[in-house]
Amino acid sequence: MPFLEKLKNFFAPKWEPLICRPTDIIDLFRQDISIGAPLEDLTVEINGKPHHVGISSDYDKGRFFDIYFFLDDQCFKTLEGFVKKASVDGVLFSELETIKILSENLDSGDPRNSVLLSQREIK
Repeated sequence: MPFLEKLKNFFAPKWEPLICRPTDIIDLFRQDISIGAPLEDLTVEINGKPHHVGISSDYDKGRFFDIYFFLDDQCFKTLEGFVKKASVDGVLFSELETIKILSENLDSGDPRNSVLLSQREIK
């Protein structure tokens, strides 16, 4: 690795995982929908393995439509369906103790910038 790249990496802030509860992520989804921005894509660690959880939708002519919620390759048309059925290793996502967010959301940036999570003092 060239010297300048090593120097750049040394001064770049290191992103630390964020520990929260599944209900915090579900409430983050609710917030995204309420503000009209149903996009969230988080890499989380559950039982020592990475998983992708989030909301996606299509966008056209100034509006979002065909919103769906996902956990890896599981997709749900409603948040209620996601809460009742999304599971990892046979355990409902909504019933897990804690979730570790491993990386920034490419659409929304650092989840620590979320007002919802910061009000809950999740760091």
